[in-house]
Amino acid sequence: MLSLDAVGVLFPAIPLAIVALNFRYTSLAGLMRELHAQLEKKLLKAAQKQVLHDELVIMARRMNLVKYSLFFLGLSFVLNTSTLFAFINQGERIAIFCMNTTIALMLIGLCFFCIETVLSTKALRMHISVAEIKNEKINNFRIF
Repeated sequence: MLSLDAVGVLFPAIPLAIVALNFRYTSLAGLMRELHAQLEKKLLKAAQKQVLHDELVIMARRMNLVKYSLFFLGLSFVLNTSTLFAFINQGERIAIFCMNTTIALMLIGLCFFCIETVLSTKALRMHISVAEIKNEKINNFRIF
């Protein structure tokens, strides 16, 4: 038996998740523009360009994953609204189907988000390792 409580719980949760992912998408877009601008500098060495290129590739993958997350969460919101519509109009079978599909789409979107989070950690590790290498080179050239 489906109740309005189940539909009502997801109704505010899905848009909040969409807003959070949209902020992530916007910040990734800004970082990609910044990396692209750094890549166009002519003073960079080949190794530095390669690292920036690798970071840009990871960010492009992350953007796609966030985009897919947004898409599936958007569909789940539409289906959650359809669940509410069907429930109000006494279409319990349709409402149950829509609710099940809503949850499935949310799970798909959240899986994409989890994969993006793993890539985010990988990109951060790559960035930190490059910074540590630079720091070691600077420390090796110091005269005591």
